[in-house]
Amino acid sequence: MAGVRAPLAAVLLVLGCSAPCLGRSLEWYTALVNTAYTDPATNLTVLGSTESGRYGDSSPKESVQGLVGVPRAALAPEAPPEALEGCAADTEYYVPGAAAWPYPPGEGEEGVAGSWIALVARGGCTFKEKVFNAARRNAAAVVIYNEPKAGNATVSMSHIGTGSTVVIMVGYPKGMEIFEPVRSRIPVKMMITVGTRHVQEYISGQSVVFVAIAFITMMIISLAWLIFYYIQRFLYTGAQYGNQNNRKETKKAISQLQLHTVKRGEKGVDVDAENCAVCIENYKPKDVVRILPCKHIFHRVCIDPWLLEHRTCPMCKLDVIKALGFWVDAEDTLDIAVPDSMAGSVSAGSLSITQEDNRSEVNNLPSSSTEESVEHCNSPKEDAGETTALLGKHSFNLVK
Repeated sequence: MAGVRAPLAAVLLVLGCSAPCLGRSLEWYTALVNTAYTDPATNLTVLGSTESGRYGDSSPKESVQGLVGVPRAALAPEAPPEALEGCAADTEYYVPGAAAWPYPPGEGEEGVAGSWIALVARGGCTFKEKVFNAARRNAAAVVIYNEPKAGNATVSMSHIGTGSTVVIMVGYPKGMEIFEPVRSRIPVKMMITVGTRHVQEYISGQSVVFVAIAFITMMIISLAWLIFYYIQRFLYTGAQYGNQNNRKETKKAISQLQLHTVKRGEKGVDVDAENCAVCIENYKPKDVVRILPCKHIFHRVCIDPWLLEHRTCPMCKLDVIKALGFWVDAEDTLDIAVPDSMAGSVSAGSLSITQEDNRSEVNNLPSSSTEESVEHCNSPKEDAGETTALLGKHSFNLVK
């Protein structure tokens, strides 16, 4: 299963590399927000100090302080949500406690000493537009409070090109805590200072898409490879099983071929001149030979392994297994080549020698030769007649 590990290792490599290779580091700072105002009802000073703000991505990481101002339209009793967002380019701001009104002064008028901080709600337009609209009114900083459903959560803000204006975000509860006294025309002084630095590893949207596509692609490749692997394994197992069955059938067929022991002076066999076409060695007395249906003779130890692998006669290429009637298709039974020397004594299906010819040939051989043939045959009657017929009427076709 070593090949299976390769696709899986590729998938793990892509996933492992996703964060450091495809992502980037996000550095952001919290903001410490301090507020102070005097409650007219009790004449007590109300202080607030929390590290609940978050600097914008493009904001200078600096401290700033000043009076808090809100869009003038937000002072109305039934002010719509749009009035709190400060998205209009001509938005005017109300800053309680300012030395002059309107605050800040319009063009051509003398400015008012001190700086002020705009407080606006999130939504309606981009962060950049909110900052630009407040900066036109000389705001030193812009505080954007989040939506009600977000609670105390803050998010990263992108506002490239807003210059030196400090931009922070606070949660909705903190924003309302500051907004309510300002709407009641109570001056609120705010101080913003730099808080804790945070470094966060994250993956961009494009990186997530890339990793997802890479993961799906590798899973498809791995699945296809596994399917291909098991199909090949199944075919190989089937082929091995088929080959084993074929070899069993071949061995069974070879065992039915006739055996004969060569003797010196035997009629039709010249032990000094005839040789085996497989090993190219002369036949010797007491050599055991195998007689094929085509009448060619070979050493048993030579021809048996050959037939097990090739099934054909080394001399005439006759399919010995098919000639014996094994694995013969119906449409191939008439196409089996039968040598002329076997005509009249061999049938097309099994190439068996007729019993009548066997008996006639047995009578023409000496009794001693017949007895030797019987000892080395599988079937006493059929093999004895076959051997006698080959040695008497048909001479051995040995290759020199």
